[in-house]
Amino acid sequence: MSKTSRDKIRDGNMILNAVPGIGPITLGRLLEHFDYDPLLILNASEPDLMKVRGIGEQSVRALQKMISSNWLPREKERLLKTGARFLCPNEFPPLLHELNDTPIGLYALGTFSNAPCVAIVGTRIPSAYGKKLAYRMAYDLALAGICVVSGMARGIDSEAHRGALDAGGQTVAFLGSGLDIVYPPENLNLYRKIRDSGAILSEFPLGKRADRRTFPMRNRLVAGASLGVVVIESAKSGGSMITARFAAEQGKEVFALPGRVDQVQSQGCLDLIRDGATLVRNAIDVVQELLPTIGNPEVQEPQGEAHDNGLDSLLEEEERTIMNVLAQGELIDVDRLIDLTGIPLSQIVPALSMLEIKGMARKRHDGTYESA
Repeated sequence: MSKTSRDKIRDGNMILNAVPGIGPITLGRLLEHFDYDPLLILNASEPDLMKVRGIGEQSVRALQKMISSNWLPREKERLLKTGARFLCPNEFPPLLHELNDTPIGLYALGTFSNAPCVAIVGTRIPSAYGKKLAYRMAYDLALAGICVVSGMARGIDSEAHRGALDAGGQTVAFLGSGLDIVYPPENLNLYRKIRDSGAILSEFPLGKRADRRTFPMRNRLVAGASLGVVVIESAKSGGSMITARFAAEQGKEVFALPGRVDQVQSQGCLDLIRDGATLVRNAIDVVQELLPTIGNPEVQEPQGEAHDNGLDSLLEEEERTIMNVLAQGELIDVDRLIDLTGIPLSQIVPALSMLEIKGMARKRHDGTYESA
């Protein structure tokens, strides 16, 4: 196929990918009906288009409007300025080809290798325990040569990307928005690091803002690109559970990190384990389950607890007593801490403040405290 033909097909895919109201499943039917040739679709008559299940008059009008507009040259100019490129399906990460609703194209920044991929997902409001385990697991998986996939959301996703990057490994972020929109905005630096050392991918046109529809679409790609999905802290419902469901439907491995039975952010993982997901404690557990697929990489043993950085010997008596309680993993408010430690309010508040300054305790948005 000549370069001119490839460019025309790429342009056709870009247009079809951007038509509002036509999702991946309907696009798949269109392509199948027209011998997987986007140019045939763009030149088809209205009656021929209407023969495809899921294509109605509204979809045909949207497609015709997109073809007749000046959208394509403007989008290509934006791509050039952004430094991104538009990938056709033959350029996708390999496992995405196994999806029933494979995208017709992906916008990409950075580069991705053919390394085996594992997704790490979880709540946007994790505990210190969840953040630590997400980072550690991603770090160790990256050291083993595994690419860590996630969605660059707040919380567990961000920690997973950071862990992989700090290990000098590969990480891929799928966005629920256009590539030129950084969401959440506080992840701008993380976005830049992933772009420079890994890849950022999206099936949405530039300028597309995230919404309730785009996040589940993003989640299916996080699962689809990966051999398995590790869920680290999740409530009973939410994006992480959607990603786990997609993984199960796609025949992928689903892993879950256990947590306390009395904490909300553990309930989704506990439900997954009860329903058949594989309980994992660290990266070694994940790799051992995937050995038939990925071979036998060397995964470093997780390091011992070192979060106190030698500060334990400098703690005052009240601070040490509080840390002994927080070390049990429970989220505790001040009144409960007073009951458990016997330390009066006038002493426990400044002690907690000092523990926060020393980086050993953390106050959550709901007023409870946990070990950092």
